[in-house]
Amino acid sequence: MKRLALSVLSGFLLPFLYSIIVGPLTPYIKHNETLDFLAMVPVRWPIILLYRLGVFPFESELWLMLYIVGCDVILYSSITYVVLFALSKRKTTTVLPPTP
Repeated sequence: MKRLALSVLSGFLLPFLYSIIVGPLTPYIKHNETLDFLAMVPVRWPIILLYRLGVFPFESELWLMLYIVGCDVILYSSITYVVLFALSKRKTTTVLPPTP
């Protein structure tokens, strides 16, 4: 249960912290389109996916923001959950008692 709660919390925190760190740096990388695109991908990948598919069903900015936040939380929560699960399985090794 702790693993699930921690993964959901990190699903909100990772994109939020990334936006706080990279957001102020974007005016300095506007001259390089590749760096600007690469800085945008970790948080705005749902929009890029919709544009690639040719579908853009959102008329309201609120629904678009909820879609982006929801997709980011699902992605980063699942990645964190898998990493935490792998780390917990690595630590729990069964030790057999010594034979007499």
